[in-house]
Amino acid sequence: MNAGYVRLSRDDDKRNYVSIENQKLIINQFAAESNMVIDRWYEDDGVSGYKFDRPGFNQLMEDLDKDVDRVFVKDFSRLGRHNAKVLLLLDDFQERGKQLIVIDDNYDSMQADDDTIGIKTWYNERYVKDTSKKIKRALGARQKEGTLMTQPPFGYKRNEKDKSIIEIVPKEAEYVKMVYDLYLKGSGYRMIANHLTEKKVPTPSMVRHERELEEGKVTKRQIATEWSDSMVKDMLGNDFYIGTLRLRKRARSTVHGKDKRVPKDEQYVFEDNHPAIIDKASFNLIQDMKEKRVKNNYRGSRGQWIGSEIPNPFGSCLFCKDCGSRLTPIKRTTSSRERKYYICTTYNTKGKRYCSKAHLIEEDDLMEDVVTYIKLCRNALSEVIATYDMKDFDSEKRTVEEKRTEIQNNILERKKQLKVLFTQKVRDLSNAHDNEDIVNETYDALQQDILSQIHGLEMQLKELNDTSLENEDVKEKMENALQVVNKIIEKGVLDRKDIEILIERIEVDEGGLPEIELKYGLSGLIQYSPAQEMNRRENEIIYHTMRLIYEEERSYTSAKYLSKALTDLGYPKSKKSVLPYIGLMIDMGIVEPSDNSLKPYTIVKSKEDLQEIMNNFFCENLADNTTNPAYDHDLHGYGANRRYAGDGF
Repeated sequence: MNAGYVRLSRDDDKRNYVSIENQKLIINQFAAESNMVIDRWYEDDGVSGYKFDRPGFNQLMEDLDKDVDRVFVKDFSRLGRHNAKVLLLLDDFQERGKQLIVIDDNYDSMQADDDTIGIKTWYNERYVKDTSKKIKRALGARQKEGTLMTQPPFGYKRNEKDKSIIEIVPKEAEYVKMVYDLYLKGSGYRMIANHLTEKKVPTPSMVRHERELEEGKVTKRQIATEWSDSMVKDMLGNDFYIGTLRLRKRARSTVHGKDKRVPKDEQYVFEDNHPAIIDKASFNLIQDMKEKRVKNNYRGSRGQWIGSEIPNPFGSCLFCKDCGSRLTPIKRTTSSRERKYYICTTYNTKGKRYCSKAHLIEEDDLMEDVVTYIKLCRNALSEVIATYDMKDFDSEKRTVEEKRTEIQNNILERKKQLKVLFTQKVRDLSNAHDNEDIVNETYDALQQDILSQIHGLEMQLKELNDTSLENEDVKEKMENALQVVNKIIEKGVLDRKDIEILIERIEVDEGGLPEIELKYGLSGLIQYSPAQEMNRRENEIIYHTMRLIYEEERSYTSAKYLSKALTDLGYPKSKKSVLPYIGLMIDMGIVEPSDNSLKPYTIVKSKEDLQEIMNNFFCENLADNTTNPAYDHDLHGYGANRRYAGDGF
């Protein structure tokens, strides 16, 4: 059977540019002159000759083993433009005993005596490579000038009159902001993608297809009807949305090779090139969150308490101090109140055998501790920003690099010692004769010692590599953090975005007390202990309880009166939760219980005696801001477990 092969692509030069139909005409005429007929055609339209993975060509090679005996092509460039592969193809035809006739190049595989074939195929390859270089050079020149040659991403479009102007598409921009907002609130890629699909938000490829139809273009591009994780991930990592044009992000080293990422310092970057949809502070925060989630193996959530619509602000930074696992948010509703708290995931799912305590902390307690700590840090943060010098950052960075290099050199030195030790051991064993056990024992001990040193150095290196130095825009980030601090102090509560900006990590101990680590080194500025703060607050309540009794005009007091008065002073207490304080007053001899339910607690101390008790208590516990708890065995009879501290005791 006689077959004809034709191919056409955009990389053809004008001299060899012949349409598919004209190629067929030339082949048919040549075959007719030889009294032959073309029985079957194979063609590849719009496919480069530099690659040999072509549908028509692949089918032709498959049919060579079946019923094709003779193949006609117009010239070698139609077969391909890869010199080595074309020459191998010619050998393949000869080994199979199949006839290949190349019309314009006067080649017949049954009479292969042309010594210039290699030159012809080399020229064909050289042409496509030269063309590729010219195209790359032209593209590179336009990229250096900041010309966007592809379609702008989802949320943008080109101006209809001036294609160089990039405009925001308002409706799409709202969806972009939605994606960023959902991620800030704790949702992961998959959750966001599912949400967008459920809301029937058009995908980027759907939007692009609609625009092409409006412009009268017809493409074979595949259209995704549902959002995917990768779409969301790309959107969250694309700095185009903050007005930055980044070109030459990918490049290929060979013709039709695979695209490879270009290092960021080699890319062409044009800031403030077009209107921004996302502000830079939010974008930078998202990048920090992405890196943090990867490091902590965070899988995302709805940003809500399990089984509720209440936001879960601490989801990504809260950990168990003992086992290191994340704390799970839980909501419980009882007849009296709704309780929201966090508990160790390991303890909650596997039990005491894997983590001995629940490490439970109430959400209100945690929020109060964090806000109090941030208030203390506010002035220190202002001073740090005012005196921050980038030279300090550069110096610290150099110090870390020097330490890293030193540790790496020490590891190499120990490995060399280990190699020498092994060589010496082999030599000594060959001469030991009956003392092999002693030699082995001696060298094993030395080897173990060096291996331990290497392990220790590697652990130091890992710790150093995990140390994250802030980058050059740290001052800007700290100024943004100061704005957040002022907002938190004003409203008295944090949302998810505030926490991501300020808090690096919170570890909760077995008693439910948090250790808070702030970003930008702020944790080293202020010494703060939630346990001490809690005891200071308890001492204040004790003092105010005594003062309320002192100011009492009646000869008695009651739990109802004290709970209302303390609540008015900013210490919310129910009648039940105020009883332990009354118990302290009884132990101190200030009041005593009576049998009269209308006058439940009789005041037994005179005002003079009570004044003296108050003065002594204030001097010992409050005057110098000491946080030593008064009557700690009574106030924290449960071992200061935060689980029971929500109502005071």
